[in-house]
Amino acid sequence: MLTIQELISAPPFLYAEIMGGWKGKNRSFSIVQNHSISLDEPTLLLLTKTQSTIMQLPEYLSNQDVQGILLYGNEDLFIPTTIIEIADSYKKPVLMVKEWNPESIKQTISDLEHLKSIGLFQYVWERSTSYWLQLMNEQSLTAVLQRLCVLLGQNVLLLDEDFQFHTGNEVPSISNVRVLLKSLSKQPYKNKKEAYTIVENESGRYLLFHLRSGEKHCGFILLQELPGMVIDICIEQIIHAIPAITSYLMKEDAVMLAHRSYKDLFLYNLLYNNLESEHGLIQQGKQWGWDFTKPTQLMVMRLDTNTDFPKGNVDLDAIMRKIRSLITAAFLQAIIFPIQGNIVIIVFDMPDHTPKVRKERMVVLANRIHKEIEHSLDTMECQIGLGRHYPSNMQLFRSFYEAKVALELGKYESNHRSVRHFEDIGIARLLSNVHNDLLHEYYEATLGELILLDEENDDFYMVTLEAFYNHNGDINQTAEQLYIHPNTLRKRLKKLETILNVDFNQMEDMLKIFVALKIRKILK
Repeated sequence: MLTIQELISAPPFLYAEIMGGWKGKNRSFSIVQNHSISLDEPTLLLLTKTQSTIMQLPEYLSNQDVQGILLYGNEDLFIPTTIIEIADSYKKPVLMVKEWNPESIKQTISDLEHLKSIGLFQYVWERSTSYWLQLMNEQSLTAVLQRLCVLLGQNVLLLDEDFQFHTGNEVPSISNVRVLLKSLSKQPYKNKKEAYTIVENESGRYLLFHLRSGEKHCGFILLQELPGMVIDICIEQIIHAIPAITSYLMKEDAVMLAHRSYKDLFLYNLLYNNLESEHGLIQQGKQWGWDFTKPTQLMVMRLDTNTDFPKGNVDLDAIMRKIRSLITAAFLQAIIFPIQGNIVIIVFDMPDHTPKVRKERMVVLANRIHKEIEHSLDTMECQIGLGRHYPSNMQLFRSFYEAKVALELGKYESNHRSVRHFEDIGIARLLSNVHNDLLHEYYEATLGELILLDEENDDFYMVTLEAFYNHNGDINQTAEQLYIHPNTLRKRLKKLETILNVDFNQMEDMLKIFVALKIRKILK
């Protein structure tokens, strides 16, 4: 005998509208009749779709031999809610199909029964694959998932590779499902080759179906095993819907890849001044939900790993998610993306802040990000550079350049900070706009003889000079760092004055050497 759930797995019944009573989908029938007279076997009642037939449905449903009702015809008729409730109470499915020829319907059902009796019903399942592909092409992923939910009488959850709910899903609020997903995410299910895996937790048994296209893993379908459920039929319905779902996900991946490539190109052009107009910037930004009419602040983050921590293991996506959560917690929006080995953060700020307040807020936010990243990734060092705010977002390329300068040149300051704003990096900010040839020329002209001496003495004098400047000319502190007596240091400084032809008591000479030492670090 056929069950009604098996019947609906073959055309034209695949397209049937389920009106009610679907909890009785596992009912089976041995005959198909056009009337309800003298029934003495489990029967599927085949009725033409008319208003008078619909009004008689309660009477037909009350017959103990009627296992379900199939209404056929092209008429679009309304079934009152009270009749649907009666079908639900009897747990007897009521289906509607557009097919109008009852003899053709009977023959199709007879063929299905024959295929099942000789063990060839799998051919019916295989034909159902084309239905799911057609439904996907004509409607949507949501329509496919909703139809599966109806046919199986429960939630069918589509998950991505990380066991997060796919956007096509109606996300359930059931806590035990979320607990299960958390435990699944810790297991290597992506590598399994089976069509599905049985998983269990305290809330019950589940079937986890694997979505693959060749070697690419696209995600999972999760289905709970419920009491009275015919597992074999449910598995077949899911398995033959999977090609449609997988093809959609692959197509979505391709679209997202192209979309991401276009987005990456837009951001690259923004940071390298390749956009034509502010109007174009605003219009293109809208495609991704970015409002470039708002003021922005830009940061560049560099992550340095310890030598015993392979850089390839750094999960940039996880780091960027953490940064995003911190910015969202501050009631701000941001664009966060990797470029040239760094992470760029463009924060959309409030329009009514003064430049001073805006800078202070961004430095506080950057320090918070720095603290959280280094706390969660203790094998890494985090450095953040901030550029200045400009009235037009077309000037973001300048802020990007400044943030990189703050990141690179700020580390040469004696007061080492992990978060540095371009405005606060001192004389290095001025030197960043001078050509390297001019810097090199000044460096050699100022420290020329000392450079030659130190090549023979392993930077002996240069180390002394840098320590002297780092301690603001304090003899005792400098001598303590160098592990020498203050008088020894005084003699060494006198010799340096002679070599460099300067007087460390003169501010102009002190500044000249200070700039040369800065240039030395920059050139290195």
